[in-house]
Amino acid sequence: MKRLIPRITLDLIILLLLCIVLRSDQPPMLSAWDKIALPYTFGITGWEFSNFFNKWEYRLEQLYYPDRLSDEGRVNLVEEYLSLAQEASSLQDNLNRKKAEEISLEEEIKALEAQLAELVKKRNGLEARVEEIIEGQISKILADENVAKTIRIAGQVEFLFPPVDFEFEDQPYLLIVSPRHEIEITKTILLRPDLNLEQIADIEDKVSGQGMSALVERIGGVATYPSVVPRSISLQHLLSTVAHEWLHQYFYFHPLGRNYRANYEMTSVNETAAGIAGDEIGSLVYNRYYSQGNNEAEEGNEAAQTPQESEPVFDFNKEMREIRLAVDAYLAQGQIEEAERYMEEKREYLVENGYYIRKLNQAYFAFHGSYADTPTSVNPIGGYLKELRQRSPSLGEFIKTVSGISSYDELLETIG
Repeated sequence: MKRLIPRITLDLIILLLLCIVLRSDQPPMLSAWDKIALPYTFGITGWEFSNFFNKWEYRLEQLYYPDRLSDEGRVNLVEEYLSLAQEASSLQDNLNRKKAEEISLEEEIKALEAQLAELVKKRNGLEARVEEIIEGQISKILADENVAKTIRIAGQVEFLFPPVDFEFEDQPYLLIVSPRHEIEITKTILLRPDLNLEQIADIEDKVSGQGMSALVERIGGVATYPSVVPRSISLQHLLSTVAHEWLHQYFYFHPLGRNYRANYEMTSVNETAAGIAGDEIGSLVYNRYYSQGNNEAEEGNEAAQTPQESEPVFDFNKEMREIRLAVDAYLAQGQIEEAERYMEEKREYLVENGYYIRKLNQAYFAFHGSYADTPTSVNPIGGYLKELRQRSPSLGEFIKTVSGISSYDELLETIG
């Protein structure tokens, strides 16, 4: 026990500094977009400090009352938590729908609310332990892959920097602002997770009134410290998301992260690299700890399936890429209104084919296009980074190489 106390003390000091350096870098002079979003902004600094101390209060408790669960017990606990989170999410949706319809009896509503409260209580009771389990599993993979630097404390323990640290939280919204004449991110602002559709539309309309393209959309995770990760997602998506956000924190201390906002290309390099490596880390964790039981279930499902004749399938990725290329062509000719009419027509077409997109505009493509390995992107960065990963002898070497890239030209030089 005594051997670990110096480590915890150093952890707390370093992580407190980490919270400070990773906090929001909002400029002192508010832009027009900042003023529009101000009543709805997500308070990053306050959230980080409150959750930082909550997390480390739990970790200090673990010094004196360590978790004795086996690896199998930890896996079962994670799966139980995700099951409760999904059940609570589905029940919340059902409750919201019944309230909106205004045809359910008051007794039925109260019964559902009581059921939801019980589910949330059970879920929250497991939350800190599950976060700790997943952080430990990802940390082991990172150590095995020699991804992050480690330092020995008094020759007894190793310290992974930055430590993997995340919190389950409702997904914040993100306001994306883009010019109308080109697809490029002008500004992004984090917004509270409790916005309703009326507030979202009001924000978008006010930004559009300034002659810009605007979109408010939920995001999968936020690289605050600890990072924000949504509760109700699949296990593999969860593992990849935690790893993805950790990579942003790691990149922050290297040239890649420091140049995140230098230009659109560097934002794309950062996001795409985190996506490629985060997915690989997530798969490694899943295969080591979770795949055995799930593989048996998948094999059973495959055996139960009967072969069916292949039917033409709507290719969403192909459609999105063609839409993006057409929009770029319109904008290159200065045909802004034509591009916007075309996007709305295509949005309705996608909805007819089962793909609901609330708003398809320049801001949509600017945000989703920053992930260069997605169909909404037309730049070659995704291909370059995939090639760099294939050339790298290990995942760790890929992350170390890409983290040292400070410009798009340097990426091209690295690829050769």
